[in-house]
Parts: sequence; structure tokens; C-alpha cells
Amino acid sequence: MNKVLYAREGAKNIMDRTFADFHWQVRVVVDGVEIDVPEDAEGVLLANIGSYMGGVDLWQNEDENYDNFDPQSMHDKILEVVSISGTWHLGKLQVGLSRAGRLAQGQSIKIQLCAPFPVQIDGEPWFQQPCTLIISHHGQAFMLKRAAEEPLGHAAAIITDVLENAETSHVINASQKRALLQEMALRLT
Repeated sequence: MNKVLYAREGAKNIMDRTFADFHWQVRVVVDGVEIDVPEDAEGVLLANIGSYMGGVDLWQNEDENYDNFDPQSMHDKILEVVSISGTWHLGKLQVGLSRAGRLAQGQSIKIQLCAPFPVQIDGEPWFQQPCTLIISHHGQAFMLKRAAEEPLGHAAAIITDVLENAETSHVINASQKRALLQEMALRLT
């Protein structure tokens, strides 16, 4: 029954463009700079991890030359801000037929809602009355990962994490990281 209700509501949203005036009703400020929300936007997503909705890569790091943004990383204490143009767009993202609109990267995000909107933070949805949301980094939690079955796989995972941290901290650049990973892969095999 829930799937039928979700399908009905999703179809209604697609046809009605429920949040067609979203860009007039929301103000996004990243690190003190107001960001233009695209006219076709019906939502703004903030992420600090590489996937959303079961694996969708919102930031798409492989297209590093696409614009002037840095690659997404969980270790850099930077949040990525993207726009979506409704539920149909979310569906296209899920199957790889579209990409989210990159808007900004920053450490402090302020979102001012001038009208009631549905909001979801860390998987918990609710209907939010007009307000100002401030999202920033407040510490880093340790994340558990499955250790590889063999010791070399575990060592490779640790080395990869260390090199990713070094790159996001600007100790090394992307080409240096690739060269080090290639050399270590040769020596570990």
C-alpha cells in the first residue's frame, strides 16, 4: 500500500511542480556568500559523503575539470551543495540519466526558508515552517569499515585512506597521490 501512495504522490508532484517557486522562497549562503539558486530548482541537497539514495554520486568527482570545484571528500570538513529539479530529476539521478547541479562547497551553510517546506536531515523527514537552518562541521566521527579478509588488503585500505587525507589536506596533489598508489600497488602484489 505504501508503494502505491508514494507513486501517487510522486506522480502528483511531477505534474504539479509543487515547489516551482522554490528559488524565490529559499536563500542559501555558503561561507558568507549568497548562492544563486537555479530557477528550475525544487530542492537543495547538502552532502559530506560521496553517495546519496543508495549510491547516487551527487558530486561526481570523476568530472574534476567540469567546473572550478574541488573533488568531494569525507575528510576535508567541507560540505557540498547541489540543486535538484524535483522528484523526476531524483529518479533520473538514481538511474544515471542526469546529474545534480553543483552550487557550492563550504564549511558553513545557512539556508533561510521563507515558506513552509518539507525538510530531511540525516534521513529524518518533517515539514519545516519558515526558519533559518545553519549547518556546519562540529567534529569528526570515526567510521567503521569492513576489514579485508587478507592482511595486504587491509594495509592497502589504510594506505588509501592516509593518501586521501593527505590530498584533501593539500599535503600532496592528485597526481602525486595516483603515483604513490600505483607504486604501492606494484609493491604489495
